[in-house]
Amino acid sequence: MPRYLNKRRRRWYAELDIPKKLRPLFNGKARFVASLKTESLTEAERRAPLLVAKWRAEIESARTGSTSPLEDLRQTALEWREMLDETADQEVRDAYEMILADKAEVAEERSKGAGRALYKIATRQWIETKEKVEDWLATLDNESKTIDMKRSDLDRFARRFQITEKVTKKSVQRWVHDLQHQDSLKPPTVRRIISACRGYWAYLQRLDLVPDDTDPFREVVPRKARKSKAEVANRRKTFTPAEVVSLLDGAVDSGDLPLGRLIALGMWTGCRIEELCALKVQDVSIDRFKIEDAKSEAGWREVPIHTQLKPLLDTLCAASTDGYVLAALTSNKYGDRSNAIGKRFGRLKTRLGFDHTYVFHSIRKTVTTQLDSAGIPEAVSARIVGHDIPTMTYGVYSGGAPFEAKREALEVLAYPNVQQLQSALWPVKTVSS
Repeated sequence: MPRYLNKRRRRWYAELDIPKKLRPLFNGKARFVASLKTESLTEAERRAPLLVAKWRAEIESARTGSTSPLEDLRQTALEWREMLDETADQEVRDAYEMILADKAEVAEERSKGAGRALYKIATRQWIETKEKVEDWLATLDNESKTIDMKRSDLDRFARRFQITEKVTKKSVQRWVHDLQHQDSLKPPTVRRIISACRGYWAYLQRLDLVPDDTDPFREVVPRKARKSKAEVANRRKTFTPAEVVSLLDGAVDSGDLPLGRLIALGMWTGCRIEELCALKVQDVSIDRFKIEDAKSEAGWREVPIHTQLKPLLDTLCAASTDGYVLAALTSNKYGDRSNAIGKRFGRLKTRLGFDHTYVFHSIRKTVTTQLDSAGIPEAVSARIVGHDIPTMTYGVYSGGAPFEAKREALEVLAYPNVQQLQSALWPVKTVSS
């Protein structure tokens, strides 16, 4: 018979002595004792080892000063929960829950609230906040970059609220306050985080894992206020046509012809940097090119090829070695080909004296500003650059501006002294980004 088994009256008990020098750490307790709730020696021998193993882990933790056997309450709770879920015998389950209760009591003595959380999670009365994050993310039809951002936001959420029981309207309001004033996050960032949390919470409600009669994230972020003077000052600015030419000149002068070609494509089309870097040769025809898989539905469009751009675009397509108009650009982990060359643009514009309010998108604003100044109707301009049209007439019922109207509108674009600079972009050679 194992030495840690002892029979009292008709029932079997598990016992394990605590070394004398360690007893002060267990409130003077001389031994662990627990009923195994069985009169069968065979059953007792089956149930006792798990309990004794837990006790020995606690003794080892006290002996070495290491909390590793106990510090990961999350893993411990999930292991116990799995064991309880797999136990069909109610008597055995009762015995396990008794052992778990003892384990939770020890954890509670060492850290207030830890034992209660351990027991509640293990018995499925509470769930861990991060438990279903990956399951929820798998249901979303978002780009990898967006998924990673939501994962990061929910990781922040789970660090603040380790269990869903702690998520209440007031606790979330306090968290939002801390995000803004302690973490110094800007309101748009806070709204994005809360949006991710709210979507995840709705998913948990559909699974009946949290109460479905409350929304702890409703109206916890202040409404958008009027922009402050500082926010207005930090708004993205627009390059003048002459400044765009200076950027092109800077790229050519530094020998970065791929960057110069990117700037040329942007200044004659108004496309986003991501759209240009992802543009494939197969999507370019004689007088137009297609933008597909764009940022929004409005971004899916046909863009006319400006007469000033056509020679360069034809040459780029003919010289491509990888099927892209801008060949040989490297991709980041999200498959984004604009990352490296975008950073080069940032260094260029900074070297030329432009501050953080000027970005590649500012060239897009240059194009729309020229179209506006030329009196081009907004509905036509929006169809060229891929903007949403909010009105019912043009945005919902219209089939889109005729291609000829877009082509004529785009021809109003003009830049001073640009022809000679553009000729420097030839001949096209494959250059690594």
